[in-house]
Amino acid sequence: MSSSITLSAATRQNLLSLQDTASLLSTTQSRLSTGKKVNSALDNPTNFFTSQSLTSRSSDLSNLLDGISNGVQTVQAANQGITTIQKFVDSAKSAANQALADKSATSSGQAATAATVFGSRSFQGLAGTQDGTQDFSSLSKDGSVDISLDGGKTATTIRLDSSTLKTSASDLTKVTAAQVASAINSQIANSTALKGQVAASVGSDGRLSFSTTAAGAGQQLRIAGSASSTIDIGYGKATNATAAATTLGTAVGATVTLGRSASASATFTVNDGAKSVDVQLNQDTAYDSSGSQLGTTATRANILSAINKQLSDAGSGVTASYDSGNRLTFSSQDLGPSSAVSVIDKGGDAKIGLFTGTTSTGTFAAGSVSTGSTVTAGAALGASNDFTAGSSKFTLSDGSKSVTVNLDANTSYDVAGTKLGGTATRQNVLDAINLQLAAAGVNITASQDGSNNLVFTNGTAGAGGKVDLSGIRGSLNVGFGTTTATNGTQTSGSGMAATGLSATGSDATDGSAKAVLTGAKALTTVDLNTSGNNASFNIQLGGGQAKTIKLDSTTVTAVSAAATTGAELVAAINKQIGADTGLAGQVKASIDVNNKLVISSTAGGSSQKITVTAAQGAIASNNIDVGFGQQTSTVNGTATNTTQTLVATGKDSTGSINTTRQSLASQFNEILNQITQQAKDSSYNGINLLYRNGTDPKENSLHVTFNETGSSSLDIKGVKFDSDGLGLTQVTGGFQSDDEIRGVLSSITAATSQLRAQASTFGSNLSVVQNRQDFSKNLINILDTGSSNLTNADLNEEAANSQALSTRNSLAISALSLANQAQQGILQLLR
Repeated sequence: MSSSITLSAATRQNLLSLQDTASLLSTTQSRLSTGKKVNSALDNPTNFFTSQSLTSRSSDLSNLLDGISNGVQTVQAANQGITTIQKFVDSAKSAANQALADKSATSSGQAATAATVFGSRSFQGLAGTQDGTQDFSSLSKDGSVDISLDGGKTATTIRLDSSTLKTSASDLTKVTAAQVASAINSQIANSTALKGQVAASVGSDGRLSFSTTAAGAGQQLRIAGSASSTIDIGYGKATNATAAATTLGTAVGATVTLGRSASASATFTVNDGAKSVDVQLNQDTAYDSSGSQLGTTATRANILSAINKQLSDAGSGVTASYDSGNRLTFSSQDLGPSSAVSVIDKGGDAKIGLFTGTTSTGTFAAGSVSTGSTVTAGAALGASNDFTAGSSKFTLSDGSKSVTVNLDANTSYDVAGTKLGGTATRQNVLDAINLQLAAAGVNITASQDGSNNLVFTNGTAGAGGKVDLSGIRGSLNVGFGTTTATNGTQTSGSGMAATGLSATGSDATDGSAKAVLTGAKALTTVDLNTSGNNASFNIQLGGGQAKTIKLDSTTVTAVSAAATTGAELVAAINKQIGADTGLAGQVKASIDVNNKLVISSTAGGSSQKITVTAAQGAIASNNIDVGFGQQTSTVNGTATNTTQTLVATGKDSTGSINTTRQSLASQFNEILNQITQQAKDSSYNGINLLYRNGTDPKENSLHVTFNETGSSSLDIKGVKFDSDGLGLTQVTGGFQSDDEIRGVLSSITAATSQLRAQASTFGSNLSVVQNRQDFSKNLINILDTGSSNLTNADLNEEAANSQALSTRNSLAISALSLANQAQQGILQLLR
């Protein structure tokens, strides 16, 4: 039908003009509604994609602005923290200066001081955990320390691991410093070498410290991480600490045949140096917590699980594993020289790679029609056998009964009970074996062939006459070989103790003095070897109960009792003093430069009084005078002293305590606590630039990223500005000494320098971050503007275009109408 419609040229032209105008009007209206002249890549590909790139970068930078803003606030928080800490430091300096200026009732010197050692860092800092606790949940996590009271000549190890901390801490994965100190003091109290002489504590700065209970220059204290330590609690830890381990036997098969009899089971003892555990493997042995049993065909993995289950259930510090050759290896969980492992056979013939003889048939050999079965040894029995140097053990069975034959130095070889001993003949060995076979009712006899090989023969002829030889063990070969892997010797680990920290006390310079009682005679050597000889005496401190110090051959450890030295006497005296509750840590014995025996109090002051009286006994000829007198007569059978009782009393300080300085010292210590708290509180959004637990600067560093690729950034390193990090420590002398105060002021000056330097560094960092923040804001604005210029429409222009197109559309419609009217007029004329 459309082909029958004919349009004039004018009409067609007007229609096309209307279509173009409508399209342009639609585009203009779209631009006016969206405000953009480029709404898709079809409008202008170049402008569209360029604008999109600029907008994406602007968005990325906007996202980074939050991080930059947080960086600004974090640095400002740290800077404010430094300002507050500086005020505290100024207050501490003021307290120290006031103390230095106050001269009222100042002592002419200072009291004697104890030897005190502080840990290198706080327990919390060494832990490096959020809550400041450390993990001691296994024997390998060991914080043991060695304590020496003689400058390192001798030391006592305080063990700190799961075995000793379990009574102090309920959760061994989160042990606090206070719990460690409690465990240390508990072990000190049970040590005769340390009891009453040293104590552990935790300072306000979190450091574990040790102090002698006595004061004076004679006090020497050294604390070091022990050779088995793997955790540093402030005194270092061992280097190259290894565990004890022993690998035994041959490879364990993929499966092991087990039963309930001795020939189908295995039993051995594992010892970790403190606890022995008997491990038994048979078909009924459980290998997991649900009670699953090994069964008659146990896998290699289940054998291992069964061993470890029994070791763990018994609390052993040893675990079993396989080496690359599938051989059983027993390793201590503990480390260092204190770790130990031994494995000892107890019987059983199951082939698990341990204690397997070189010849172990384990099967019955059937006899012939005329004779019973025989088993012949593979090597000759020696003419003389030394069973004091070794032993042999094997199991013989005739098919119905069996017996384990033991051959050692105490084995009898005749009814009279004669022992094999160290020179047993071949016949002695045969007799000993046959004696045990007959006693067990086993139908087998032992003999030797022409080559002197042992032969075992069943007394029953025919197939019923059976002989089974199995379970060969021992180190002495009687012809059937020896055990290939018997280990009853402790294997120890290794390790080197840390260097540790040391301190020495100081004598009083304030006029105070200890009670010192010096013997009347110089000592050379004394004879404690003769029966009854002794040099005992009584010692009394103040009004306390007198203690008898017994000095004879039973209490004095001497190289030669007949020539006991003064040093050996002093060691015996101090050992007995240390074991007495009333004297331990308060009195000690020594030898002066004149070789005279000296008994002195460890503290000074007039309250210190020592009384010594001779107490050797009633037999004057046995009584030895070591400088404190000698009992030389008896009254009614009771020994009496013919010498005067010796008494010594200490002296008080000639000066008095300056209470003002003491009060200022307390204020100073509290200010240090506040400095630490302030450092901990100077965080923003979880980042603290002024405090960290550990030593790694990365722990409290701030990383600020400036561009979308991460290629432009700033790392702001944090510091540790608690009192410990600033080098400010608690004062212990109460500011009684000017020297102590001057030392504190020197530390404060150094701390102030640190604070000022760090404030300058943070200020520089803050300036950089703020400048980059401003730059990023301006760049975002530039990018957004550039993106808009590429795509945004000129609304004024588009509004004018819309008006013009509307007018053009109206004119086109009018023109189309006129063209139609002209055609109608022509049609009318034709009619």
